[in-house]
Amino acid sequence: MIRSLIDEACRSNDQVKQILILTHNIYFHKEVSLDHKQTRSNKQTFWIVRKTGGLSEITGFERNPIRSSYELLWEEVRTPSLNIVTIQNTLRRILENYFTIFGGVDRDDIVKHFEGDEKLICASLFSWINAGSHSIMDDLSVATNEGTARRYLEVFEKIFVKTDHAAHYRMMTERPG
Repeated sequence: MIRSLIDEACRSNDQVKQILILTHNIYFHKEVSLDHKQTRSNKQTFWIVRKTGGLSEITGFERNPIRSSYELLWEEVRTPSLNIVTIQNTLRRILENYFTIFGGVDRDDIVKHFEGDEKLICASLFSWINAGSHSIMDDLSVATNEGTARRYLEVFEKIFVKTDHAAHYRMMTERPG
């Protein structure tokens, strides 16, 4: 019902000209703010009202500020300043959620898409993200550096490309076509 009212407000000739939706429920917000119609995107605005120190503060956003946990993981991948402490867990969670939980694809099936050295690097990526997300590396000889993390990020991208999911990777990293 709310979505149809929003659609009506987006049509310039209808009686409904504006809709204000106030909610504290994030799940409700995500449902009513999903932008399935292109006509909405340039007409929606997003605001968060916070009360601090007895005063209400209103902050506007160019895009919807509410993100799912999955979207937040991808936000970390997009961030230019790489966090080598958390990147292993982030990559593991994305691969597990997208391929294993949502797609029913086993990591061995993913590794099979690669050949030669890339196959070894892909298998190594899975070992690296599992080791780095389930324990703290105490041995200095295996300490992760930014160069290693960046190489694994390249393989991470290739996993999506080689499994025909490049469009999902581009969408989540906000890279055009």
